Amino acid sequence: MTAHPETPQASATQPLGDALTRWFTVQVRRRLMLALAASFALPYLIGEFFKQFVQPGLHNDAVRGQMLIDFIVIGAILFSLTLVLTWLIGSWITAVMKGPRVEADAFPVDSPRVHSDKDDRA
Repeated sequence: MTAHPETPQASATQPLGDALTRWFTVQVRRRLMLALAASFALPYLIGEFFKQFVQPGLHNDAVRGQMLIDFIVIGAILFSLTLVLTWLIGSWITAVMKGPRVEADAFPVDSPRVHSDKDDRA
């Protein structure tokens, strides 16, 4: 008796799985990693830069000023992560709406017009 490899059965969730993973290409992954790194690093570095100017003696309440900058940095990080999530959702929706084929159907103007002798239009 020989063993036959079983053929994978297509399940009802397979198209959904393909729709969730096929659009996540290498280029999208690289852009996602860059966007996530920028979302964390840029607000943090800018906050650390501005915290250097909030020092005791130069500022009335230096600890409170530094905490305020920390809260602003946390808000900027959450805002930028929300922007990245919105971009990912938009990319996924665009990929799902395009489908596996990137080109669209021919627009009627793209096909040559057939002129009739009875047609008096140019």
